Amino acid sequence: MTEPQIDQAIERVRTGSADDYRVVVAAYHQRLRAALAGLCPPGVDSDEIAHLAFIEAYRNLGRYEKGTNFFAWLCAIARHQLLAESKRRQRQSHNQQSYLEILVTERLAAAGEEETQLNDLRFRLLEECIRQLKPEAQAVLDQRYGKDSSVESIARVLGRTAAAVSVQLFALRQKLRQCVERKWRESMAVDIRPNI
Repeated sequence: MTEPQIDQAIERVRTGSADDYRVVVAAYHQRLRAALAGLCPPGVDSDEIAHLAFIEAYRNLGRYEKGTNFFAWLCAIARHQLLAESKRRQRQSHNQQSYLEILVTERLAAAGEEETQLNDLRFRLLEECIRQLKPEAQAVLDQRYGKDSSVESIARVLGRTAAAVSVQLFALRQKLRQCVERKWRESMAVDIRPNI
């Protein structure tokens, strides 16, 4: 189709014959898609941009100057549509990235808070288990872990061998570990019981 024929079809559209716009679209659709195919970044559909360009051109036919190059005018509109779509995608990508960063930060903070709460619970359970020990055992644990005394100095104070104190500390740690694990299971069982 020639440029004068396109101008005639456009003039008919301007005077109210919207069906004549199909002639314009048919004349330039393949050519516009081909021009856009090389310009569209990955993920942007050249057919969609062409479609949007034809819609925008239709809305603005009053601005088209008869006798000028309609295809060049249409390409300028398509370029603006492509830029707008690219900016929209950049914003969307930035928003998604920001959302992911916020989500990860919130989840890490929640996990850290949960871990802190779990550590607090473990510590409270350990304190309960230590209180259940005999005073002599509590004193040995306090000397070793509270006051950071060496096994040898504890052995001298108690009048025992370092090996005997090491064995006692090992047995106490094992007993405390079992006590904490038992109390942990009991506290978790209470937390998951349904309220009746």
